[in-house]
Amino acid sequence: MSATKYVLCLVCLFIAFDTSSPVFAEASTTLKSYYSPIVRLEADKGYFLVTTDSGIQWIQVEDSVKPHLKTLEVGDMIDIVVELRPDNVPPLLKSWKLARSSSPCKIFNGKTCSQK
Repeated sequence: MSATKYVLCLVCLFIAFDTSSPVFAEASTTLKSYYSPIVRLEADKGYFLVTTDSGIQWIQVEDSVKPHLKTLEVGDMIDIVVELRPDNVPPLLKSWKLARSSSPCKIFNGKTCSQK
């Protein structure tokens, strides 16, 4: 093995096992979006169930959103943005857009609903 290859291997190993690299904290709010049919609604409890790439996921809404949640139906196609939370706590709803629904709340921006 030539000296250049030997040094290159050592540098690669050093980089791979370097534990003193700076660690960057994850952003305090991580947002994720899902497009799914609503699989189940628990409007009184403030939850609804959607499908994601990794399976099914309960989504939690704040108390002020529960009345709007009651206008949705199982099977409605919903495009949602959620805030991911640690420790297996369900994601928190931030907004939605309904693609197929009879709900008067087609677009919810986190505070108010609109038809368009």
